[in-house]
Amino acid sequence: MNKFFFWIQSAVMAVGRFVFLFLAGGSECAVCGDDTGLLPVCDDCRKKFFAVKPAGLGVCKNCGKELISEDDVCMECRENLLLKNLDGAFPLFSYRLWNTSLLCRWKLEDERIFSDFFAELMNERLSQVCKMMGKFVVVPVPPRPGKIRKKGWDQVDEISRILEFRYGWKVMRILKRHNNIQQKTLERSQRMEMIGKAYSLAADVKVAPETVCLVDDVLTTGSTIESCAEKLKDSGCKKVFAVTLFSVDR
Repeated sequence: MNKFFFWIQSAVMAVGRFVFLFLAGGSECAVCGDDTGLLPVCDDCRKKFFAVKPAGLGVCKNCGKELISEDDVCMECRENLLLKNLDGAFPLFSYRLWNTSLLCRWKLEDERIFSDFFAELMNERLSQVCKMMGKFVVVPVPPRPGKIRKKGWDQVDEISRILEFRYGWKVMRILKRHNNIQQKTLERSQRMEMIGKAYSLAADVKVAPETVCLVDDVLTTGSTIESCAEKLKDSGCKKVFAVTLFSVDR
């Protein structure tokens, strides 16, 4: 998809959304239920529940999950460090309360009105990480083979296109996924076994970028991010970070 087609598609979707919401009497905030016009979340809830905190504040320096009483590194990473090839994870929010509902509506019920909302939050986080770590190339975690052809879209792919064409980030789709297994159907031990097996560098990539920031929707066990980071490091990347919308509390 090029930039021109992206803007045409965005305009068509915006018009379609406007007509649908106009006929439906407007949209309700996904958190509090108040009228929001065309937005998925009202301004008050956006400021109260989705304010983007400074990257790295009060979180584990390895996995990015909230610290309770630990200092710098969470107990899970101290006892069993999984993200060995990742140089830092920066999730935006914990996957709890209404965040689970929002993600399900966006990801499973195809309410793509959330794509712009989540992309705006992701852009804020990427800007923070860029100031901390320097310039990088954004690399989206690829979807299962055939998912876009079958479903018509993928949430991470859509966010990455908004980041690229609206916010100006350099995005490279250089990873390829080999299996159709949904991570959510696997036990933790099975996810660990998948590390290093599910992803590879795309065949047309000659040289991997020096610094990469992976983007994904949810950081659960970290097996997906670690698998991608491992392949990128093996291909010559010197630094690999990750930004996700949510992280699952352990």
